Amino acid sequence: MIKQKVGKCVDCPDGSIDRPLIAKRCTNGPHYHYQNHNSKRYAAKSSTNNKKKEDRVKLLNDGLSPAVWFQQQIALLPQYCENCEQPLIAWAKWNLGAFIAHIIPKRDFESVIVHPLNRLFLCIDCHTNYDRATSAEIKEMKCWPVALARFNHFKKQINPEEISALQDCFFENLSQ
Repeated sequence: MIKQKVGKCVDCPDGSIDRPLIAKRCTNGPHYHYQNHNSKRYAAKSSTNNKKKEDRVKLLNDGLSPAVWFQQQIALLPQYCENCEQPLIAWAKWNLGAFIAHIIPKRDFESVIVHPLNRLFLCIDCHTNYDRATSAEIKEMKCWPVALARFNHFKKQINPEEISALQDCFFENLSQ
């Protein structure tokens, strides 16, 4: 059995009692210095990675950031879902972006994340269904013809390295 190290935490004040340690930091209350140290470290790493991705996206898309793109799309938001025609009612300004679904997922296609036509205006339920749908299910959605028409406008701008991540329903329409 492995015995946990016990000693003085490097972050606790002088004269504090011995506590269980990981990486020379206490792991239990009242301070939890190890957990606090790790959460700050991971938050810094995450924000650095997000900044690098945003810089890449801006470089690929003439300086347009995803945040600005979302604001532009919110300005175009219609009253009704393009799939089920339910009203798009926002309970707060901050959730308007939830009505904007990327036709091809932004996580896999940095080259067209902010293309003005890489979007559908969907209610929360339809947005969730669209994001989780298989190619066959997408083709059965009422918004499929709109999604395909918009995809056909920007498909030539997709980076060739990203093509393999396309769902089958869009991949089939690449050569047309």
